[in-house]
Amino acid sequence: MTDLHSGQRAVITAVIFDMGGVLIDLHSEAAGRELIERYGLPSDSFARLTRSCFESHPRSITELAMIGEVGTPEYLEAFLRECSVKDPEGLRINRLSVIGRERANVFGVVEQLKQAGVACCVLSNTIALHWEKLSLTREYPSLGLFDRVFASHLIKRAKPEESSFSFVADALHIPMSECLLVDDTPLNVERAKAAGWQALLFSDAAELRRNVHSFLHARNI
Repeated sequence: MTDLHSGQRAVITAVIFDMGGVLIDLHSEAAGRELIERYGLPSDSFARLTRSCFESHPRSITELAMIGEVGTPEYLEAFLRECSVKDPEGLRINRLSVIGRERANVFGVVEQLKQAGVACCVLSNTIALHWEKLSLTREYPSLGLFDRVFASHLIKRAKPEESSFSFVADALHIPMSECLLVDDTPLNVERAKAAGWQALLFSDAAELRRNVHSFLHARNI
């Protein structure tokens, strides 16, 4: 593959995709509004509970769940404590509603890469509750396309921390420089590059397809 940023030739052995916001739809804003308006969760509490940038301490409950330090009961209880409406099952449904459907057009790009002999993996910041849903093959059958799926709560490290990128490269037995991240979060893209990966900021499937077409063409020259 070609280095998509500098135009120089560079070896890319594996393309590693973010999940939420790239491979599947996310409904974070709608779910957040429901918590605030229907369940009486103060907006500042929502922001604090859902912080997931891993740039400050103490870690939010979401960040702790993302690195597997708390499980689903503790995660949900942290939200429930600050909601004026105490509805545990409704809260669980709300937190699950963040996860949307597969994006068929993006998975089409994954299939194109696979057909060209490029390894495709996932590196996702996720939590055990969401993983219960994502693991249902009847709802997310296309996740079976990937050679490896790295879920943050299972590998105990998350983007944008350097350890998440080194863990994936080590698990794939390839140099950091041969990994290409496709992610919709600028901070993750920036930190992946700083760790030695190549990275693309995802905007839409059409642009991703154009980039893939360009580097596959260069790869065959």
